Amino acid sequence: MKRILQFSQVLALALISISAVGCGSNNGPPTGEVHGQVTYNNEPVEGCSVVFTPKAGGRSSSAMTDAEGNYELKYTISTMGALVGQHRVELFTAVQRVVNDEGVVKNEGRKEMLPKEYNSATTQVAEVAAGDNTIDFHITGK
Repeated sequence: MKRILQFSQVLALALISISAVGCGSNNGPPTGEVHGQVTYNNEPVEGCSVVFTPKAGGRSSSAMTDAEGNYELKYTISTMGALVGQHRVELFTAVQRVVNDEGVVKNEGRKEMLPKEYNSATTQVAEVAAGDNTIDFHITGK
């Protein structure tokens, strides 16, 4: 019985140690804080989905713009920013129309307002460095 108790204690200690790995702020790949503003024809774009996808591979970061067009990327639930390096950037404003089972429209939706070179056929690239990064997107169009 004593041997089983000791094994259980060692197992519990091992599990606690394993779960603590990765909980510190210095663990994980290098990231930089990223924030900025999205405007279209000099007007802030509210509700724009901003996605940074690392060109070298890895987890994407994303954000949604506020009423002033400002965004702040989130890498994980507890980490703000994006991986250090070059990123492919996509900006989406389209919202799908939502109809419930009874046929009632819950959300009218919205067509994409930004040119395709910012979303479906993006040509946008941004460099994220360690530390604080301000990356704005001032878009003009019809």
